Amino acid sequence: MAPPILKRFLISLEQNQLIGFLVFLAALGASVLVAMLPDPPPPAPTYRSVGQLAFRTPPPSFTSAGTAIQQQGRTISKDTLLSDRVRERTAQRLKFTPQQMSTIWNNNRLKITLPGEKTEQEGNKATKPEPTDSKPQFITLEYTDPVSRTQSTAVLQAFMDEMVDYSRWLNTYQLRSKIEALQKRLGEVKGDLTLAEKRFYDYISQQGTELLAIQDGSLFSGITSSQQRQREFKLALDEVEGQIENLVQQLGLTPQQAYTAVALSADPILADLRARILGIELELERRRLDLKPEHPTIKQLQKEQQVNDILLQQRAQELIGKGDLAQVPSEIRKEGNLDPNRQELASRLLVLETQRAGLIKQLESTIKTEQELRDQYNRYPDQQLKQAQLVQAVEFQRVIYQNILTALVDAQAAEAETVGSLSIAVPAIYQKSQEIAPSAHKNRLLIISAGGALGLLAGLGVIFLLALIDDRLHTAQELRAALTEREISLLGEFPQMGSPLNRDSNLMVDDLDSPYLPYYERCRSNLRRLGSDTSKVIVITSISNGEGKTITAYNLAIASAFAGKRTLLIEADLRMPSQCSLIGITPNQASSVEPLKYYAARSEAIQLVPGIANLYVLPSPGPQRQASAILESSEFQLFLKDARGRFDVVIIDTPSLSRCNDPLLLEPFSDGLLLVTCPGMTRSSLLQEAVNQFTEADISVLGAVINRVEDLGSDTVSEVIFDVNGNANQTEQASSETRETKVEV
Repeated sequence: MAPPILKRFLISLEQNQLIGFLVFLAALGASVLVAMLPDPPPPAPTYRSVGQLAFRTPPPSFTSAGTAIQQQGRTISKDTLLSDRVRERTAQRLKFTPQQMSTIWNNNRLKITLPGEKTEQEGNKATKPEPTDSKPQFITLEYTDPVSRTQSTAVLQAFMDEMVDYSRWLNTYQLRSKIEALQKRLGEVKGDLTLAEKRFYDYISQQGTELLAIQDGSLFSGITSSQQRQREFKLALDEVEGQIENLVQQLGLTPQQAYTAVALSADPILADLRARILGIELELERRRLDLKPEHPTIKQLQKEQQVNDILLQQRAQELIGKGDLAQVPSEIRKEGNLDPNRQELASRLLVLETQRAGLIKQLESTIKTEQELRDQYNRYPDQQLKQAQLVQAVEFQRVIYQNILTALVDAQAAEAETVGSLSIAVPAIYQKSQEIAPSAHKNRLLIISAGGALGLLAGLGVIFLLALIDDRLHTAQELRAALTEREISLLGEFPQMGSPLNRDSNLMVDDLDSPYLPYYERCRSNLRRLGSDTSKVIVITSISNGEGKTITAYNLAIASAFAGKRTLLIEADLRMPSQCSLIGITPNQASSVEPLKYYAARSEAIQLVPGIANLYVLPSPGPQRQASAILESSEFQLFLKDARGRFDVVIIDTPSLSRCNDPLLLEPFSDGLLLVTCPGMTRSSLLQEAVNQFTEADISVLGAVINRVEDLGSDTVSEVIFDVNGNANQTEQASSETRETKVEV
């Protein structure tokens, strides 16, 4: 059997042969174009001059900036040597036009060899390499001129002079740029330092008093003193309240009542009115003994009594105020009738009540003062932290300012001692050029052959790359490995029975003599071995369309019916028309109009398959626009519960997971899912996504089957062996040296 990678390549070759052929044609066409190009013309005579630049030994430097510039000058690159300044000044010196200068660069006439590199002559010589440290550090320049020997030497010498001058200018320019940048940065840092100092001084001027009060202990003394005064006020308040309680018990009056009684008893006008009223009452009692109530004298005395009562009430209201006095004159006379001793006690009660109110006010003020002091103490950590941060900010800005100031002084001192990094070691001299052999003619046939071979390799490589990046699992072996990696049990493998697109091919195992029936019978028995209670209601689905899900459901139901099990096949793919015509059943056309009523009539909807005992089918009323709503309806769920009790095996054919989530909606009413996979159709990424979805939603997966396995013949079957944990280990029986299981037809 061919390795999986070779089979993937052959499948990719069959599918992408046009792309590979186009790549081959592109490479072949490019080789033809290269072969048809004319031979290059023979080289023209040239004049070559050579010169060398050396790194100058710098004078002793007393500044770090000068030392850094000297070290940086020894790392000159080719772009630095051929800068725009060097080109412009060389052109002015030689009086070259821009066209002449561009010709020099386009034809690569000027070549520079840095230390450590080899020139063309050194590269052609097979000499023993010398250690780098023993060689002097020279920069070699070569210039080739097609005009004359004199011009070649003059041009190279002009370039060398300008490079040396540019080296000195570059070192000085770098120091000047550094000084200007440091001066600009120094002003900014000075402003930041001033701002940081101002923030610190402002904070100290605002919060310094509180910080000093905590640091010298005066805040703690204030809190202790406030607590001591609170205890003194509480003791005095307890003493005053005790005296008030004693006087209240003696008088039988509250402080408010005592105030009213004292005010009424001390007024002479009220005393005179009380005396008049008492005299009138005595006169009335005496007259009533001799006169009738209707007598004018009695009437007159009653009027005088009423007038005096009114005067008594008005006077009491003037003394006490409205709302604080009873309207009955007898109560006024009773409250204002205190003897001198009781008046003294009542006055003392009023004095004590006033004293108690003052003590309470002082106690509240002392408590408030203590709380303010405590709040101030609680703010101390934040204030101290803020002070430390401000101090740190000031110190940080001072350090930055000092560092920049030091660097500025160092750079200014280094400017006076800066010199160029290069000097002319060997001036430009003429060197006789070696004769160049004429170039040989191209072998066009060899170029075209090499292009064809490269094109063939490139086309095959593109096809192989497409095979590697294709995430489809093309072989049954890849599917087995993918299922084992994702811990999904393999319950069976089914051979290719014909093309699903060919209506004339029989894809059903509706005959006991069918050579494909044992494969589905083996899958059914494997499901039974999982447990009769855990594999009674099975939802069959696939990852994507075209994997043979519906055919697997039908054939598995037929195998179950042939095994003597009362089997019901439910077509739950409501998004597609019914496929029951494959087994000779005509679907009910009226079911698509009222699908809920169709599922409610349970016995009428189920149809017995002709020619196959024990097999019943519930045709789909599809296609339906609201398929999910129908599957979630109570009518359909009651139908599933009724089917579980009436049938031995219930197989539910559902849409693929790539189309919708209908299988996941039906999984809670089943014992688990059965995944149908197919080589060349199932994608590894979609399979992993589906397994992750099952794990996250805690969905039970009974196992998987592989459909359309090409290496399963009609004379051999694959034996699926289950271990104690229910995991499937598959061993293929395909040769005479292994045990063969013959299919009896």
